[in-house]
Amino acid sequence: MPEILGIVNVTPDSFWSGSRVADSASLLERVGTMLSQGANAIDIGGCSTRPDSQPVSESQEMERLEWALSTVRSAYPDILLSVDTFRPAVAERCIRQWKAGIVNDVSGGCPEMFSLVARTGVRYVLTWAETVKADVMAEMIGFFRRQTDMMSHMGIDVKDSVILDPGFGFGKTLEQNWTVLANLGQLSELGLTVLAGLSRKSMAYRLLGLTPEQSLGATMVMNAAALQGGAGWLRVHDVPEAVQVIRMVQVAKDNK
Repeated sequence: MPEILGIVNVTPDSFWSGSRVADSASLLERVGTMLSQGANAIDIGGCSTRPDSQPVSESQEMERLEWALSTVRSAYPDILLSVDTFRPAVAERCIRQWKAGIVNDVSGGCPEMFSLVARTGVRYVLTWAETVKADVMAEMIGFFRRQTDMMSHMGIDVKDSVILDPGFGFGKTLEQNWTVLANLGQLSELGLTVLAGLSRKSMAYRLLGLTPEQSLGATMVMNAAALQGGAGWLRVHDVPEAVQVIRMVQVAKDNK
């Protein structure tokens, strides 16, 4: 059954305001609500990666994550936590101190990050965020093959540890994003779990002339398409609707 990764940002500038929390009370309320609604894991980010954003310093990112992860881990000692970071030093502290079980890295990885994954056995979200040159699907699959080969040579059990994220919204035109979604099933040849991070993204709201706040319905349509293409994880802002989509797509598959 596909799983749900709930988005929580301890940032003031993530692209959708509904994902942001600024204090412990609102953080625990959002996390508790998502878990009760059916989230399988919580993804916490302290550095915005929205288009055209400027990353904060490593120390500021770590300061934000420190209070957030300490707060959440104290209240929910056993839940699966994901840390949304591209910095190996930040990821390592989150794994060691707060038992983060997933590193969600939008950068596409580096040897230092792969070494951390090999040492700790943490699960790792490998994101394709490169700018497309010509053939979006061929370039994406080629990237994933190269990076996972490197990871295998570094001692990582790729099948158990690596989750592939096509990087919707990163380095792609509107048309290229939709090409990836329409052809997501091609990633099945790699034999790894796929995560779809489509929630309220511009490929929907710009297409329809909406705002992120108005794009919940469009997000659910995209999530359904991703599930039909074989996605095993949905990274979402809106958990109840994602649960409904998963259930409906599963029923449709079961009744073919």
